[in-house]
Amino acid sequence: MLRSKIMLKRFITGSTLSLIVLFSLTQILHAAEGSVALGRYHTMLSLGAGTNSTGAFLKTNLLYNTDKGNTFDTGFGYNIDTNSLRIYPSVKVILTRYEERLDGTSISLGFGGGALYHLDRYWSLYGKYHYGIECFSPKRANSYHDINGGIRFTPISMLSLELGYRCTMLHNKTPSNTYIPVEYIAKSPYLGVSVLF
Repeated sequence: MLRSKIMLKRFITGSTLSLIVLFSLTQILHAAEGSVALGRYHTMLSLGAGTNSTGAFLKTNLLYNTDKGNTFDTGFGYNIDTNSLRIYPSVKVILTRYEERLDGTSISLGFGGGALYHLDRYWSLYGKYHYGIECFSPKRANSYHDINGGIRFTPISMLSLELGYRCTMLHNKTPSNTYIPVEYIAKSPYLGVSVLF
């Protein structure tokens, strides 16, 4: 009798957790978004799921600089909507590759988030910030900062145009001939377009 109760409790718990996971995945994957942003010497490609709805989301970004290198990050966050304002804390894993160095790859754990404020049906303002803590090698850039913000125009629900400014920098607390104190992967205005599908 006791064993049957334990098995029933495990079954109910497992079923409940499965439903929660299934519901979360459904919420995340019901709308995917792809975007590209072009700035001076850098290009940002992004792919996300659930980024335009309340609740959990997934997002992956590739930032490529023709001279300095590139960063690749993937992570998850949670959209919280209050009237015209949306805030979204997030965490991500960041892989950074420096073209100017033979040993210039680093992996960081990034924390941050952003905010989006709707001015009206078509126009909105946004801002984002992430800080990355390097995970493995103390000899490489020990902190990562990504700041960007701007204005967004959404003529239809499936299309958005952005004009903003991005600053992505890598700080090294022990600079040398090989490791400069601050290296910028991006530092310029950009134009972007995103499509919801």
